[in-house]
Amino acid sequence: MIEIRKLTPEDAEDYFTLRLEGLVKFPEAFASSYEEEIERKAEQVADRLRGQNPDTHFTAGALYGGELVGIGTFLQREKNKTKHKGDIVGVYVAKHVQRNGIGFKLLQYLVEEARKIEDLEQILLTVMSENSSAIRSYEKLGFNEYGLERRSLKINGYYYDELLMMLMLKEESNIDETKDALDIP
Repeated sequence: MIEIRKLTPEDAEDYFTLRLEGLVKFPEAFASSYEEEIERKAEQVADRLRGQNPDTHFTAGALYGGELVGIGTFLQREKNKTKHKGDIVGVYVAKHVQRNGIGFKLLQYLVEEARKIEDLEQILLTVMSENSSAIRSYEKLGFNEYGLERRSLKINGYYYDELLMMLMLKEESNIDETKDALDIP
């Protein structure tokens, strides 16, 4: 049985262990590196989980048989001009349970929880352009590609491109109505 839920500070050690595993096995999937993250302590991770606003900034976990096997974070942007956007980051599913739909269910949960945010209009994410499995999952959830960042990450002299993807939660505003409201010809 798969359980998906928001993580709490009590999950910090398991989260940290799984995150480090992801950084080692798939370094091209994360902007952070293992060398940077290993410097953290489990208590720092617990503080980070404790400091999250569970409505607008949360980390979710997928548990299978009581074991934390998947993680992902959603963050609504905080500035007034960008708080209509949010980002999904740090998604990872343990290699021994990949291809069982756990990642998809975790993503569904992140999107469903994000949809509850009243002023959120779009969810953004990046994904390595070569990760066709993840791209298919994102597309099944309604994400569309809107750009490509070439040479986004550089690891051991090799460059990785990242697709920029977006899920529109609300219809785009009508530009003509905006112009009228601002009295722009």
